[in-house]
Amino acid sequence: MHWNVALRTAGLWVILSLAVGQLTEQEKSTIIDLHNEIRSTVQPSAAFMQKVVWDETLRLVAEAYASKCIWKHNPQLEELRMGENLFVGTGPFNATKALLNWFKERVDYDFENNSCPEHKMCGHYTQMVWADSSRIGCATHFCDTLEGLSFKKATLLVCDYFPAGNYNGKKPYESGAPCSKCPEDLSSCEDNICVAENLFNSSDKPESEDTEAPTVLPTHPGTTTEPFTVPEEPTQVHVNIERAIESEMNHGSKMESVSASLLMLVWLLVL
Repeated sequence: MHWNVALRTAGLWVILSLAVGQLTEQEKSTIIDLHNEIRSTVQPSAAFMQKVVWDETLRLVAEAYASKCIWKHNPQLEELRMGENLFVGTGPFNATKALLNWFKERVDYDFENNSCPEHKMCGHYTQMVWADSSRIGCATHFCDTLEGLSFKKATLLVCDYFPAGNYNGKKPYESGAPCSKCPEDLSSCEDNICVAENLFNSSDKPESEDTEAPTVLPTHPGTTTEPFTVPEEPTQVHVNIERAIESEMNHGSKMESVSASLLMLVWLLVL
């Protein structure tokens, strides 16, 4: 009897752990909308900046890595040619708060010299506004513990970007009059961002852009960990830590779906 109770408890814990770790549709929209708002208001203004859209392939990559609860970058970033931002915090997860934590690095980034003080981080911000990065996929995972960090009962956020940003020796975008250098396939200007002309009427845009067309990620290596030094080589961005005052056990995300394999696991556990 005691063994059956223990198995049922274990199965319930598996479900609840996933429930508090998955992004809601609203949180996904918040992540995309905030990125595009930040990209449209960069200073100095960008001659070319494109809109970012949600990508399910990147989300799956981020989700798989977040579940490992390791406080360092995905070692496969080089072969996948992805950029990555990380954030961890205790207390209820707040997507807006996490992104603004990255965005505040703007005050330390010198666009003219393409530099950041040695004791500061700027890589989160520059990846957010990297003009050529057009797709984002993010995931969260509730971690009892994190390898490489003393946090307990914390939510880890992983955001992957494609194509990768933060190439050494390159600025995140070219400054100039907004949309003055939009390419032919993105010839229209919308909120200072280059978009495809007449792709959608302003009142007839889909709720989720291009989420059904996953990105085919290249397999050639293309990143390095050296920041802003060697020209033409991309670099991984830094990670970010936040300690929250709120209760470490309280989380706001809800489970949107449970895979068939997980349901089978739980079913076996409770037998």
